[in-house]
Amino acid sequence: MIVVSLLTLAGCASSQQSSAKQETQPAHEQQTHEEHALHNLHQLTPELWSAGEPVGEDAYAELASLGIKTVISVDGVAPNKELAAQHGISIVHLPIGYDGISEDRSVELAHAIATMPRPIFVNCHHGKHRGPAALCVGAIGSGDISNEQASAYMTLAKTSPKYKGLWEAAEVAQPLSGAVLYDDSIELPEEAQIEDFIEAMAEVDRHYEHLQDCADNNFNAPEDHPDLAPISLAGQIHNLLRGMEDDKETAEGGPEFYDMLIVSRDRASELETRLEHNDIKGAYESLKLLTDSCSDCHTKYRNNS
Repeated sequence: MIVVSLLTLAGCASSQQSSAKQETQPAHEQQTHEEHALHNLHQLTPELWSAGEPVGEDAYAELASLGIKTVISVDGVAPNKELAAQHGISIVHLPIGYDGISEDRSVELAHAIATMPRPIFVNCHHGKHRGPAALCVGAIGSGDISNEQASAYMTLAKTSPKYKGLWEAAEVAQPLSGAVLYDDSIELPEEAQIEDFIEAMAEVDRHYEHLQDCADNNFNAPEDHPDLAPISLAGQIHNLLRGMEDDKETAEGGPEFYDMLIVSRDRASELETRLEHNDIKGAYESLKLLTDSCSDCHTKYRNNS
């Protein structure tokens, strides 16, 4: 079930309402749709949307039916250039992690929202965490919404409070000056340069080690590393593995290597979901499965290389 909603301003003070660039429709206009190709679809303003990754022709056809003119992916995977072109949609790729949004990336998001053709659609993988947060940070920077509206929207999209960095980014975001917002030197790539395979795998190893430290403390941040967030670490491992799916090194590894990568990817996703639902027992089971799948791959491909 996918909920399409237009965020209400009813919870904001009237002074905040008058300062926002765009007014939104009443919350009673929420509708439930059973046959959407776009998952976790929400509407922040009449021209700003977020959801999960659009996959396949049906998803891009739905984007076109909504009038979307620009797709911004903040996932490790760039938008589908061919399908977007078929539907007259521009694309931008500005990937972010689960641990927050850097100042530079916040400016790029705001610049994209201010200058790219509207309506604009922002996606991550699931459409619940990074996508809504990135949309809100960019929309605050562009002057479309307030911080209070961002908080309400991320709550509506079910952005987990465990992703403290994403919430903090929306809390501290500020409207940008015209000189910064419309700086023509800001680049908006259609496909961002992601870390190469070796760097990405090293990053997976680092996140995994930190995740083990949290697991040793009942999936809480250890005292000597209080900034660690286990759900964020699992999400970043999942995102990095997804980004490797179409990598040249993955293709050269052959079908069995690819299958092993997908197994690890899915187990990282399962771990993230269980942590999100505070299923600690299940999280330990998922972590063991992830450990086993990574060990099997390392034994066959890395340790014997």
